[in-house]
Amino acid sequence: MRLSVNGNRKKLFPLQFNYLSWTGVTLTGFLCSLVWVEIGEVPDLNTFQAMIGATIIGCFQALVLSLFFVHTWLWILSTLIAWSLMGGSSFGVMGWFAPRTESIMVRLSTGLMLGGLTGIWIGFWQWFILKPVVSKSYLWILFSGISWSLGLSIGWIIGRILHSITNIFLGEVVGLIFVWILVGMQTGIALSYLLQKSGRAE
Repeated sequence: MRLSVNGNRKKLFPLQFNYLSWTGVTLTGFLCSLVWVEIGEVPDLNTFQAMIGATIIGCFQALVLSLFFVHTWLWILSTLIAWSLMGGSSFGVMGWFAPRTESIMVRLSTGLMLGGLTGIWIGFWQWFILKPVVSKSYLWILFSGISWSLGLSIGWIIGRILHSITNIFLGEVVGLIFVWILVGMQTGIALSYLLQKSGRAE
């Protein structure tokens, strides 16, 4: 079953994808996931925790996507599979842990690399869902990679600076919040662009 355009709603009233709404639900999903997923300094989240976090974020994002698509459960499923496989590997679950290193340059370079790999991996699985209904959907993989690369590196740097100022780990948590804000905003802008190019949003 494919993720298809919600044509009935589109005929009733014009829709415009709001990247701020996408950013908001993505951040809200992350914050809600913290009830069950503990943030740490090493990538030691297990597969079960990854499944919980991915499901929560996917569900919140589906709230926005439901205005444009039907069968948005497929988006939740693809997000769940991507994060679960990552959580079960040695790679770890990016977005829920902060690196131990205090070096800003190491955080920058590592964040750019690992963030890019994370975004490409997540984007690849979500691309399967966007491909049938969004033209140039392959760009989503690229946009996702760039968004996570920039978001993770900047967020990790912010977290380190705040941690060094406050001497409490909460600074790292705030840094991760910035990761999800930046990722949500960038992917939201990218998705808005793809929807408009495909005539899905006006």
